[in-house]
Amino acid sequence: MWEGGGIVGLMNQRNQLLVLSPEADDYAARIGAAGLPGLQVHTAVSPQQVPVPARSANLLLGSPDLIAAWLEQAGRLDWVQSTAAGVNELCQPGLRRDYRLTNVRDVLGPSMSEYVFAYMLAVERRMMRLYQAQQEHVWLGSDHSGYRCLHELTLGVIGLGSIGRHIAATGAHFGMRVLGLRNHPQALEHVERVFGPDELEAFLPQPDYLVMVLPDTPATHGFMNAQRLALMKPEAVLINVGRGATVDEAALLQALRRRTLRAAVLDVFEHEPLPPDSPLWDLPEVLITPHNSARSFARQIVGIFIDNYRRFLSGQALKYRIDFERGY
Repeated sequence: MWEGGGIVGLMNQRNQLLVLSPEADDYAARIGAAGLPGLQVHTAVSPQQVPVPARSANLLLGSPDLIAAWLEQAGRLDWVQSTAAGVNELCQPGLRRDYRLTNVRDVLGPSMSEYVFAYMLAVERRMMRLYQAQQEHVWLGSDHSGYRCLHELTLGVIGLGSIGRHIAATGAHFGMRVLGLRNHPQALEHVERVFGPDELEAFLPQPDYLVMVLPDTPATHGFMNAQRLALMKPEAVLINVGRGATVDEAALLQALRRRTLRAAVLDVFEHEPLPPDSPLWDLPEVLITPHNSARSFARQIVGIFIDNYRRFLSGQALKYRIDFERGY
């Protein structure tokens, strides 16, 4: 039986799980319904509300930022299951690494693709301008509302993990020419060509839309800098749904102001929340969203946790394990 803020199962069970998430009750109820053996579950919506019995939990499930805030107070840890794909908060230098860390994969691709293509279509169909005209009661003639069809355009994807591959597949569905960039190039379905890091000069001038799905690691920090932005075509649009630190915001601002880049759609930023005085807010060429391009749902994450918990009990390798040094 599960009770909010309480415990699932018998007190003499071996593994203790702390669910640390704003949706902790939902996660715990779903885990409890699975009838997992040898598991005692505690819940908290913040590190400040962790119940005393949960402080000795050897398993954690939750948001990376909340877990990072609790990490040093936790006792013995065997395994941490993140509810998000990005785990940068848990890979920072100086944080403990005496446990196995896993993230979620293959669940965010559909919603991330919906975001990316919603904004591609909004840019091409000039939806923001048309809505403004509607508010002003202005009828824009057809010669003022021209657009490019997606099937005429080239999509570039930097970061071809599960999310990047899903975006590539959606681009192919729209008839776009799809190119990709990854550390270790290999042929991928729906991608015409996969470039390596040493082929940026050949890759970056081609996309009409460049979608970045990179994690925040030492190797990707400031990846899209002034030199690389300068390689893009002036009519290109940059979309960042990975991590804000992978784009040099000062260089991006300069490119947009000089009109060497058409526009940017930004869901992630170097500093979040985006400061009110950031010049990005006021650039008409920038569309800003508050890091909400995709979210994980408890029903999806619990399935990953259940699979991994059974692997944990049987001594098998955990799925989606993170390399602390690489950050993914």
